[in-house]
Amino acid sequence: MYSILQYNADPSPMPEEMFERVKKHLPPAERKKFEQRHRELNELCAQIELQKEQKLSEILDTETLMRFAYVPFVVAQLAWDYADTIIDIATLLKLQPTKKLCRAIRELKRRYDNVRNEYTNFAHRSSEIDNMYVFEDGVSDLFSLYLKNIEFDLKIEYPDLDKEYRGYLLAVYQCHIVLQSIYRYAEMQKAKIEKIVGHTIGDVLPTELRRLDILVMAFVGDKTVSPKFASQQKTYAQCLANRMTLIELNDTDKPNGECSTVTEISTT
Repeated sequence: MYSILQYNADPSPMPEEMFERVKKHLPPAERKKFEQRHRELNELCAQIELQKEQKLSEILDTETLMRFAYVPFVVAQLAWDYADTIIDIATLLKLQPTKKLCRAIRELKRRYDNVRNEYTNFAHRSSEIDNMYVFEDGVSDLFSLYLKNIEFDLKIEYPDLDKEYRGYLLAVYQCHIVLQSIYRYAEMQKAKIEKIVGHTIGDVLPTELRRLDILVMAFVGDKTVSPKFASQQKTYAQCLANRMTLIELNDTDKPNGECSTVTEISTT
């Protein structure tokens, strides 16, 4: 006899009404196995649903949680700091076309702060700022190399560009590369966490942080880097993302307890 247990390979239990109808037509021995399998599937599904409803802070160890939900926001502080520098330079150079962009970034930062204020307190945000300097110092060699190479590229592409405007573009691209590294790092960590929990999870980065790069790159205008260097930027971004995985933070500045918005992100 071809067993119905073999046929029902789907890990999801069949609806109760169908289960009762099918059970009636089975021989006693087959019915007992069928009932046991149905109970096991129901228990498995209940366990899966419970796991999906759990917060990541209830599943992950402290170090993994910190890497996933704290480090990106430490580096995000650096990105916002660089965005402020762009605004300052644009204002100093009286670049009229950038006025709307400057206002847009300030508004985006206000919304970003409002989102994060729901989940973090002053001490937590202060620790992010303190560790921002730790990270910046730790990657200063990479930043130095990146800025030298991009300045060289801009000099070749735009030999008549004055030093002040070139410095403005360097500030823009420095902010851009930091943001790109955050996005790459977040994807790397997301893949790691999904492997742990066994299913997809939400994005730890607020929409406002992902939108920032669009506004930042709008400051470039028609003074883009060469196609060759544009492709090389992906390597720089990946190098920065890799450094983020190795960052050693100031222990006294690490947040106590739950990390950032992850306390509100379910594993679904």
